[in-house]
Amino acid sequence: MTQTRRRGAALEAAIYLATREILAEEGLAGLTFPKVADRANTSKPVIYRRWDSPFALAIAALQDKIKRENSGRTDEIKLTGRTLAEDLTQVLKRFTVSMKTFDESYLGSLMGGLNKEQGAAIQRMIAEGNAIDINAIDRVVKRAQDRDELGAGTLPDQVKLLPFDLLRYHLFVNQEFSDAELASVIDDVLLPAYHHALEH
Repeated sequence: MTQTRRRGAALEAAIYLATREILAEEGLAGLTFPKVADRANTSKPVIYRRWDSPFALAIAALQDKIKRENSGRTDEIKLTGRTLAEDLTQVLKRFTVSMKTFDESYLGSLMGGLNKEQGAAIQRMIAEGNAIDINAIDRVVKRAQDRDELGAGTLPDQVKLLPFDLLRYHLFVNQEFSDAELASVIDDVLLPAYHHALEH
């Protein structure tokens, strides 16, 4: 009996899973389209048609894992806080889940010895992530303005990205970021900065 070929989302999920397994076992150097096709039980042309290189596939597989483990993007979560601080906590804790997905094995696989094209792909991924994070903070600020916690206006992008950059730094230096430290950053750094930028 001939096995039914997977298509659409099921096939994509199998390809991404196979890619992540190979990355974990062999690193980026061991990732090839034939290996992925064999493990995902699909044909090589299916993969060659969609991704330009194993590195591009590795990035896509990582982004898929972040989205799955994060239950969606940070700018798509349903905000339930009653205050600006509670909404910020919700967004930043969700972001931390994304960062933990990008663990040491991926850092070693994807960041080691990048060529110019691969470095550009990483920069594009970071830029796309920054746009998502900015949208998430825009939603938080709008809710705070609707509650009259903040004045009118728009925060500078560097202020919006500040907590994400801080959490990302802690990941890269392999330091845990506790709930107490997160609360301190929100209360002592972010809230004063937001109130200063958006005074009534």
